[in-house]
Amino acid sequence: MSAPEHNKPSVGKITVIHGPMFSGKTEELLRRVRRAKIARRKVQLFKPAIDNRYHATQVLPHFLAHAGDESMQVGEAAHVVSHPREIAALLKAETDVAAIEEAQFLDGSLFELVRRFSRQGVDVILSLLDQDYRRLPFPIAGSVSNVGDYLAIAHESLKLAAICVVCGQDAHHSQKLTLSSIDREGKPIYKPASFFTEVVTVGTSQELTQNKLFADKPLDFPESIYEARCRFCHVVADEPQ
Repeated sequence: MSAPEHNKPSVGKITVIHGPMFSGKTEELLRRVRRAKIARRKVQLFKPAIDNRYHATQVLPHFLAHAGDESMQVGEAAHVVSHPREIAALLKAETDVAAIEEAQFLDGSLFELVRRFSRQGVDVILSLLDQDYRRLPFPIAGSVSNVGDYLAIAHESLKLAAICVVCGQDAHHSQKLTLSSIDREGKPIYKPASFFTEVVTVGTSQELTQNKLFADKPLDFPESIYEARCRFCHVVADEPQ
């Protein structure tokens, strides 16, 4: 059955899904993408090239389906882009929904692109980290702005919480830990990262970290790892008072 003909609304809806690492932002983005497809809307999904932790050309949730479980759809194919102008070039005239994963990794020109798409009647869905590991609004590369700009123009803003790995309460912060030493049993010891280290290290994740903990060589341990923590358990070393 072909999709019914329809005219795009005069203004598209801007939706921002945000929260810390491991809060389910990707799962929610994929859920909305699939709902739009069921409604026979034309959807295009984009992801930044810098984030290739799980798959080169698909958007995958951080908590993957069990191996061999073919009954569960895990990921969705995406256009891989390095710059927002590539999204503009790839967007088709008939597209109803443009979904962008990990939008905080794209530079500041994405902001005006999102507004332009909305004016053209395209619904835009962004998933992004709203804070860096220092509990500050996540900075936008090549800009003096931060992701708070996206929240300001959003017609819908959905803030998700993860689960604190220390106490089990709702977690709204991404804890960055840096490798401190290796103990006598060859296990890594991590400590809270300094306020003055880099904001994010792409390519590290809770799942990759767990795999690295069983590595045979100490050199295989990642220098930085992340986990979700609540406001009581989150620590930033050397934080200015």
